[in-house]
Amino acid sequence: MKYEIIQPNEQLRDFISHFWVGTWDATTQKPNTQYYVVASSLTEITFAFAGESKQSDLLFSTFQGHTHLAGQFSVAGFYHLIGIAFYSYAIPAFFHIPASEVNKEFISLHTFLGPEGAVLNERIALASSTQQRINILSDYFISRLKKQRLEDVRITQAIQLINESNGRIAIENLARHFCLSHKQFYRRFKAFTGFSPKMYSRIIRFESVIHNYPRLSSLTETAYRHGYYDQAHFIHEFKSFTGFSPTEFWKLSNEAI
Repeated sequence: MKYEIIQPNEQLRDFISHFWVGTWDATTQKPNTQYYVVASSLTEITFAFAGESKQSDLLFSTFQGHTHLAGQFSVAGFYHLIGIAFYSYAIPAFFHIPASEVNKEFISLHTFLGPEGAVLNERIALASSTQQRINILSDYFISRLKKQRLEDVRITQAIQLINESNGRIAIENLARHFCLSHKQFYRRFKAFTGFSPKMYSRIIRFESVIHNYPRLSSLTETAYRHGYYDQAHFIHEFKSFTGFSPTEFWKLSNEAI
C-alpha cells in the first residue's frame, strides 16, 4: 500500500490533524472488502474509490467517530482511500454538537450530514485529482469554522497538555491546574472530546506506540518506554484497542504495504 499524509493549511491546523491517502496495487492485490477500525483519538471522514484514476467510481463515504473500540466492517471492494482526520475537540466547532454524541459511530457521510453530505459526495466524486479533493474538503471545513461555534478554552488546553505528554500526565493535576473540580473537569472533557480524561490519555499513549513502531527492539521495551506497568498490561491494552495482539497487528499492517 502507498500511504501519504498531507498537512492541512494554516486556517485548519488547530482543528485538523492531517489528510491522508491510501492506494493499493490492483494488479497484485484483491480489492479490500474489510474496513478495519482501531482505537483512535481522532475522528475521520473517508472516501473510498474503486481505483486511483480520476474515472474511478466513488463507492462509499463514511463518518467514523473517535473510539476506544476495535471493529471490522464489510464494505464494497476498494483500492483507493482519501481521508481527513480531525481532533475530536473540533467536532463542536465543525458540527455544533458535543463530541460525545459521535463517539464510536461508524455511519455513512450522508447519514451524518444529510443533504449536505450528498452534495459533498458528489463534488468529491467529480473532482479530477487528490489535490482538488483536498481543496474541496479544506474549503468546506473553513466555511464551517466561519459559523458560530462551541468552544471550551480550558479543555482545549488540557487536551494539548495530554497530547504533548503522550498520555502520561496525571489527570488529577490537570483538573487542579485549570481550577476545576474533578467532576466539572470530567463532565466538560467528555462533552468536548467524547472521552473521559483517562480514556483519552490511554488512547493517546496507545497512538504514541503506533507512531514509534518499529523503533523499539522488544515488546518489553515498548511497554516500559510508554509507561505501561509491564508487558502483559501493554499486550492486553493493545488487544482491546485493535482486536489483535501487537505481533498480529504488525504482521497485518506489513502485509497491507
